[in-house]
Amino acid sequence: MSAPASQAPPADETTLTPAKANRARNLLIAAHAAQHVLSASLPVLLIFIREELDLSFTDVGIIIAVGNLTGGLAQFPAGLLVDYLGARSLLLAGYGLTLGGSLLFAGARTVPAMLLARVITGIGNATFHPGSFPEMARATRYSGVGMGMAMHNVGGNLGMSMGYSLTALLASALGWRGSLRLLVAVGAALTVAWVLVYPRLPAGEDEDQPKGGKLKPEPDEPPQPLPAAPRPPLAGQWLPVVALAAAAALSGAFGNTLTSFLPSFLTTSRGVSPAVAGAFSTIMLLSGTVGSIGGGRAGDRFDRSLVVLAATAATAVFVVALAWAPVGVAGLVLLLILVGAGRSIPRPCLNAITAEIAPKGKSGSAFGLVFGAMSMGGSLTSPMVGYIADRSSMPAAFTLLAGLFLVHGLLIRRLYAGKPALGAASRGAPAPPAGSDR
Repeated sequence: MSAPASQAPPADETTLTPAKANRARNLLIAAHAAQHVLSASLPVLLIFIREELDLSFTDVGIIIAVGNLTGGLAQFPAGLLVDYLGARSLLLAGYGLTLGGSLLFAGARTVPAMLLARVITGIGNATFHPGSFPEMARATRYSGVGMGMAMHNVGGNLGMSMGYSLTALLASALGWRGSLRLLVAVGAALTVAWVLVYPRLPAGEDEDQPKGGKLKPEPDEPPQPLPAAPRPPLAGQWLPVVALAAAAALSGAFGNTLTSFLPSFLTTSRGVSPAVAGAFSTIMLLSGTVGSIGGGRAGDRFDRSLVVLAATAATAVFVVALAWAPVGVAGLVLLLILVGAGRSIPRPCLNAITAEIAPKGKSGSAFGLVFGAMSMGGSLTSPMVGYIADRSSMPAAFTLLAGLFLVHGLLIRRLYAGKPALGAASRGAPAPPAGSDR
């Protein structure tokens, strides 16, 4: 006997419909863009802050590192909370802390006050990736997780791209404090709007149904249960995630530090103004949109570890050329485009691997661990890069970053070669052969 109508949950809370999936996907992309507009403001603002407070590059690296370190340490606990409390509430709490920390940073007059603000901001930022990426995996599980992750990254790239140029223009007109306060006000308004329209995705849709097929099965096509497969012990389920996190730390060491110091590199080593440095940084990050889409398509069709290795090797060469090659404006712009596209190709593959190897019901924790490791990697290299820049040169520091990214690609290839769907077996679904069209 069917349950009374009054006790039956509404269909829109138990079924992933195409409309709900598309709305959630688009809103997550928009939220990623807004989050990165604010996070991208710091590298540009540090140009002005360094001049106002007479800071060294080592000081700048420490300011960057404190936020990355706090965010790295907090992301795994944030992922655990996402798994137990849901993504929506954690995302909102995180946005509140990020906006509050940024507002405190805008009023800081000393380095210790800035460091305190960075701690608060880091905790807030820690909730975003563990909360948003599992949601994106749920929303796009039938339409292609690789492309879903790519579009999510596109949102982040666009937001960060806009953030560099927008902050440079605002800081030139309003000062760095006024520009940051304005960004916080806009971010608060967008957060309220997001809360009002974001749908609730059905719990467990990303774990308990087979991949592929229709979003909502027709009545005459009932879903066929998959044969249960023995699951490895808990430690065995987490081992691939821990290994991926260790490799991801090198990706964060490269990407977070490169984008944090890029405006300073352009002003000191290439002799451009802060406004031009912001515009050039935007060009680099906009090219990452193409890289993310290409990486998502390639990751859904080919061995993801090979895609990562090829992209990291090429990008390392481009970064070394960016650091040392005596090129003019056109050559500099071309190198920035190549670096931006190359550094973005591996990310959708990395995110898709994370979604696949996460233990059942623990995707928030898995993303928290992987993204926490990325942030921790950036926290270790930011002071190092600042120290090398002070003692040697910024090009020498960028060469070190290129080497770290290449090692990241080699590790991913070593760990995951020929395994494009590692999570399928542990969930009871047959894994497609390596290199198959997914």
